[in-house]
Amino acid sequence: MDVSIFDNRRVRQGLTVVLLAGSLACIFPPKLPAFQWWAEHAVFVAMGFLLLGLFFLVINKSRLMFVCLGCSAAICFFKNEMGEKAHLNNLSPPLSYPVDSPAQNRKQQDPTLFKPVSPDESSKTRQ
Repeated sequence: MDVSIFDNRRVRQGLTVVLLAGSLACIFPPKLPAFQWWAEHAVFVAMGFLLLGLFFLVINKSRLMFVCLGCSAAICFFKNEMGEKAHLNNLSPPLSYPVDSPAQNRKQQDPTLFKPVSPDESSKTRQ
């Protein structure tokens, strides 16, 4: 498949700048509603970059393909590392799950299995 518009150097450079700016706007959004919406839908943006990278693979534009795949990877890695911290900027509180205490996580010990043994008793059991 030959798409000659991407053969122009300035078009490739401009598209690279736009793709990188879109990725950075998703990772570090300014306090504007449009950018906040873009950052909230980061999974779909990353998938879009991935699909665009596959498109550039098909038309044999390796530089643009690597830019798209790198943008997708950067969004995925950054959003994965943020985890719950990403929810701190939202107005609604994040979902909280009950945390089990360590005592609840341990199984109940059967008192017949563990019997304290004094030093005198241990010598009797060895004989």
